[in-house]
Amino acid sequence: MKIIGVMNLKKRSGPTSHDMVARVRRLLPGKTKVGHAGTLDPMAEGVLPVCVGAATKIFPYLLDCPKTYRATMIFGRVTDTQDITGETISEDEAGDIPLDEAQRLLGTFLGPGIQVPPMFSALKVGGTRLHELARAGKEVDREGRKVEIYDIRALAAEGSRLTFEVSCSRGTYIRTLCHDVGALQGSGGCMEALTRTKLGPFHLEDGIFLEEAESLAGEGRLREALMPLGDALAHLPAVTVKSEAEGRFRNGIPLAGRDFTVQLPLREGGKVRVFAPGGDVIAVGRVLPGGGGINADRVFVQ
Repeated sequence: MKIIGVMNLKKRSGPTSHDMVARVRRLLPGKTKVGHAGTLDPMAEGVLPVCVGAATKIFPYLLDCPKTYRATMIFGRVTDTQDITGETISEDEAGDIPLDEAQRLLGTFLGPGIQVPPMFSALKVGGTRLHELARAGKEVDREGRKVEIYDIRALAAEGSRLTFEVSCSRGTYIRTLCHDVGALQGSGGCMEALTRTKLGPFHLEDGIFLEEAESLAGEGRLREALMPLGDALAHLPAVTVKSEAEGRFRNGIPLAGRDFTVQLPLREGGKVRVFAPGGDVIAVGRVLPGGGGINADRVFVQ
C-alpha cells in the first residue's frame, strides 16, 4: 500500500528545509514523492509540513494558508541578510524600547502592504537566485510584492530586544519585517530568532521532531505520523460527491448541484475538498460561477 499524507514536522535551527525532506525520504519506500510546503530558513524553527506521496499535489493549497510566527528582533543593528547570521552593515544605540512603543511600531505594518524581498532569498531574477547574486557581491533591483499582516502583537520587550507574534500571508519575509520595523524606529533592526507556530491546520504543539518520525519508521508505524489529506486541507469547505457522480467527476466532468451535498454555502471561485461517499478526499474542486457546480482543480489518485 502506498504511503500518503502530510507530516507535521518540527524543524530545529540549523538544517535547511531541503535537508529535512531528504532525511524523511530515507524513511520511505523508494521513488515515493516527498516535498515540503513553505520553506524555513536554516536558522528558523517550527512547523514544516512535509507532504508524502499523492499529498505532494496539495502544495499550492497549503502555501496559500495564513502563517503565524514568533520572532525576536534586535534594534540598533542592520545586517546584509536582515538577520544575525549576516555581516553587520551598521550599528546604532537603540536604547530601551518600551512594550507600548513596540506595539505602536508593529501596528504600522498591520493590513495589506508592499514588501521588497531581501537579497538573501531564494527568489529568482533573470534565472538566478537572489542569494547567489548576493554572495557574489551583486545587488539587483527587486520588485515589491503584495503581502498582508493579519495580526501582529508585541509579546516582550527587554532593552533593545523585542519578541512579537505575527500572522501573515504567503510571501511575507519576517526578517524583512524586522528590518523595516527597525528602520521605522530609527536605529535599524535585524531578526535574532524565528519560530513558525502555525501554517493553516498545522500547529507547533501537534508536530513531531524528525527523531520521533525515525523511531516510528523503525517500528513500522510511520503512517501514524501522517495527517490524512482531508485533515491537511481542513481550511477548505467540504462537499461530498454522490456515488452516481463520482466516476464522472474523476474523469473530468464537473459536478452539478444535484451531484453533491454540502453543509455551508459555497463562494464562487473558491476551492473545496471533495469527499467520496466512503469518506476519502478525492480532489480539490473549484466552485463554478453561480455557486451551483464544481470543477476538479486537482484529483488525487490513492
